[in-house]
Amino acid sequence: MTFKISRVMVCCVVSCMFVIACASFALAGVDEVKSGMLVATGKKCHFIAEQAEGKVYVVYADNEKQLLADGFGYICGMAAAPDNSVYVMSHTSKRLFRATPDGKVQMVRKVDEVPRAILVDRDGMVRFVTHGGAVHALK
Repeated sequence: MTFKISRVMVCCVVSCMFVIACASFALAGVDEVKSGMLVATGKKCHFIAEQAEGKVYVVYADNEKQLLADGFGYICGMAAAPDNSVYVMSHTSKRLFRATPDGKVQMVRKVDEVPRAILVDRDGMVRFVTHGGAVHALK
């Protein structure tokens, strides 16, 4: 008997693990880290955010690192989209931004409460993980 693992199953398992981890941190009362790095994996590159500096870099397979965008203030969430853009959540301004591969930044939405994390599914739908662990689609 053979068992095939489909891409959808892998995405579901990874998403569930992500939500459980975020909920665990929320329920444990872990405070936000004031500095550090966030990493998001795109189709052709990795995105690295210097949280406290408010800068997002692109790192390619050959280790080339380029500044993609800056000026976000404290970055508390980041997720790569299927079109190789990256969504960045600014804790400072309580706004979600989208940076395109050519470095253009647009404000997507202002939020009342900064989510614990953001993620983008393979269809490009942006989702927020709240402090209580619930996942909500961006409307």
